[in-house]
Amino acid sequence: MSGIFICYRREDSIAYAGRLFDQLADRFGEEQIFMDIDTMKVGLDFVEQIEKAVQSCHVLIAVIGKTWVNIQDEEGKRRLDNPKDFVRVEIQVALERNILVIPLLVGGAGMPKAVELPDVIAKLARRHAMKMSDERFRADATRLFEQISEYVIEPESEPPSPPRELEATIPEGMVLIPKGPFLYAEERVRADIPYDYFMDIYPVTNDQFKKFLLANGYGSKKFWTEEGWAWKQENQVNCPGFWTDLNWYRADHPVVEVSYYEAEAYGSWAGKRLPTEQEWEKAARGTDGWEYTWGNDFDATKCNSAESGDATTPVTTYTKGISPFGCFDMAGNVWEWCASWNNQSNRERVLRGGSWDDKPGTLRSSGRYGYTEGLRGLTVGFRLAQGTP
Repeated sequence: MSGIFICYRREDSIAYAGRLFDQLADRFGEEQIFMDIDTMKVGLDFVEQIEKAVQSCHVLIAVIGKTWVNIQDEEGKRRLDNPKDFVRVEIQVALERNILVIPLLVGGAGMPKAVELPDVIAKLARRHAMKMSDERFRADATRLFEQISEYVIEPESEPPSPPRELEATIPEGMVLIPKGPFLYAEERVRADIPYDYFMDIYPVTNDQFKKFLLANGYGSKKFWTEEGWAWKQENQVNCPGFWTDLNWYRADHPVVEVSYYEAEAYGSWAGKRLPTEQEWEKAARGTDGWEYTWGNDFDATKCNSAESGDATTPVTTYTKGISPFGCFDMAGNVWEWCASWNNQSNRERVLRGGSWDDKPGTLRSSGRYGYTEGLRGLTVGFRLAQGTP
């Protein structure tokens, strides 16, 4: 996966693009940069390679020289109006995927007026551009790198390893998520979780939740917050909804029809807690900002979505769709409660992950939904975390 895509025209800005590639490689590592002359694999379809690289990048830098917008094809037509113009395709794909696009002006170039350009490049022309001069190339490059650093994870000199004592105490059924930066949210900005924590490998199942019921979890006020206990009393709740319905109550399926309060109480009983949405997302997509837990392209064989069926599935089913840290079902099967607020005044918490009833776009690792604490649903479950929030 490439974090940075360098977009340029050979006829106009290849020399600057090459210098930029060298500077970026020194700062972020060569494997993070895609520029076709240096990173294309021989023998493979170059158009497919370019499209995949754009789709997986976090930043696209469009290197613009003096004649960049006036290059003509063999028939004398402005190249930017040509549907076979690959630069235009690259920029269009990046804009459609909400990728940061930076126009970089080199060799004394200036941005043309947006009204003079085709639609795709007109959108680029409205982006704030940055100039890079020959005399100050290294200094300008440093300034550029500081601006994009929050979108690209810089390589460690030595990959950090968790302390042995921490690794040896990973709770059963959980995985260790090491502290450190990752690319977060729809915009894939750099975020940091400054502590190690643990995340459940699977969503909480009916069989696990049954133990909470047998331990009188619904009758023990000590496991409930004041708001949760009041909600339970008012609604006369003593088990999840549809608990006796065999279509939904299957031992190895995720528990559903649980409110935020019930998930929170179960976590207290289990000695764990609900994760924040940042903790959840890092566990789901890893550090590179993948669209889905397994990569950037949707695959119906790797998750339980509306493409796959019409109900929950056993939590161990989708072995090919596990996250980089080893978590199952972080795309599909059930939405999962997070401790983070979506709208505190409306008592809405964040749900993450999508469900068996959702389309691919909703199952992206950055997808989120606000849900009132006291509501339940056949698409809503949870998993737990442990460690210092």
